Order: sequence, then structure tokens, then C-alpha cells
Amino acid sequence: MVQASKQLIAQLVEERAYDALLASFDAEPDAVRRNLVRLAYDPHAPLHDETIRALRFLSQERSEAMPEFFLETMRRQIWAMNEEGGNISWSAPEIIVAVVAGNPKRFGDFFSFAFEAAVDEMVFQPSLVKAYDLMAETEPEFVAEYAPKIEMLRSRLTSANYLGISPGQST
Repeated sequence: MVQASKQLIAQLVEERAYDALLASFDAEPDAVRRNLVRLAYDPHAPLHDETIRALRFLSQERSEAMPEFFLETMRRQIWAMNEEGGNISWSAPEIIVAVVAGNPKRFGDFFSFAFEAAVDEMVFQPSLVKAYDLMAETEPEFVAEYAPKIEMLRSRLTSANYLGISPGQST
């Protein structure tokens, strides 16, 4: 098996080679997680959205067999959202919710953790809106109670000068 380098994982994500990504994950789950999180870190990176989909796929495929691994993935992102963590992960809400969306029955409670940690922090709000959209795509009734606050954030995010995002620019 080829080592799960950042370049290999990026290539598999870009090509949507999910079977090969799953094989890499089965061989080296920690390396694959580390590299996927790196690819998802920058919300403006070319592979960001596809990386979030890949994380959801891995959660769908392996979270029943490896629940602690995926719990640890979410815990690390919650910690990364805390300024005491030293390295704030702008995309942490999306990474957390990718795991939740992969297995909402097991990890559903973590959506509220991501929401509460991100809703009042401007740096996380673009990722929170995208995380909400991902969860709404997966289980719309699960996140319905959050819709009013998310729509308010969405309208702010499309306003000029909010986090340096121009109207109509993708978050």
C-alpha cells in the first residue's frame, strides 16, 4: 500500500476516487484524517468542498466500526475552535458536521456543539452556514430549529465587508 501522503490524498479527493480513499483510510486512518483536515482547513482552498464530502463519505462507511476514531476527529475540531488550542480551524464546523452527516444517528448531538461553538464567532460563521447546508441536505428535519439563526447569518455573510466577503462571493 502506498503511504497516505498529502499529495496522494489530495489526488484521491480531486478525482473522487472514494474506493481508493477508503483503502488508504483502512491502511492508515490517522494519516488520512490528518491530510483531509489539512486540505479542509482553508475554506478557500480548491479542494475544500470536495474534502468535506470525502470526510462525510468516510464517516458513512467506517463510523459504525470505528466510532471512537470519529469522535476523536470531532473532539479535535472542537478543541481547534477554542482559542486556547493555539491554532484556530476556520473550517472546524464543517469538519465536525461532515462526520455527523455521515452518521446522524450516532453523532447527531454534535451538531448542536458545533452550532453553539460557532454561532457567535465571526471567524466560524461562514463554515457554520456551510455545515448547516450539509446537514440540511442529509437530514433536513434534524436542523430545522437552527434555520432562523442560520438564515440571519447567511444574509450577513452576503453583505459587503462582513469578514471581507463581497456580495455574492462564495463562502
